[in-house]
This record gives sequence, C-alpha cells and structure tokens, in this order.
Amino acid sequence: MAMMHNFNVLEALGWVGALLLVGAYALNSNGLMASDGLTYQLLNLFGSLVLMYYTYQKKAYPNTILNLIWAFIGLIAIARIWWR
Repeated sequence: MAMMHNFNVLEALGWVGALLLVGAYALNSNGLMASDGLTYQLLNLFGSLVLMYYTYQKKAYPNTILNLIWAFIGLIAIARIWWR
C-alpha cells in the first residue's frame, strides 16, 4: 500500500516565507542582490507577511510581532525606493 502524505497548506506557507527571507539575505550577502533594490525589499516584505500569518496561526506571537516589524521596515524601504 502506498503511503499518502498529508499536504498542509499552512506548513507550506511557513516554508515559502522562510525561503523568501533567507534567499534574499543569501543573495544580498553574496553580492548578487543589492539591499537598496526593489526586488530585495519585496522578497523581504512578502516573506515577512507570509511568516507573520504562519506564526499567528501557530500562536507564536513574539515571532508574529517580529515579522510585523520586519514587514513595516520593508514597506518604508519600498516607499523610499518608489519615491526616489
């Protein structure tokens, strides 16, 4: 009998958010993406928003607040880029 894996959308979202944040950081740290660029800031914003939802659903409220702050910082950076 084949084993069926239960696909959990919430867990998948958590992994996507984490990969977006870590991926942006890795690209920036290795000189492949500038931290003042729109792409970097959007990766950070979407990663933090996804993780904010994930951690809220998991009742990990300190991490929810951390990601809320991370998203707010990203929004400010995007606004500065947008209105340069």
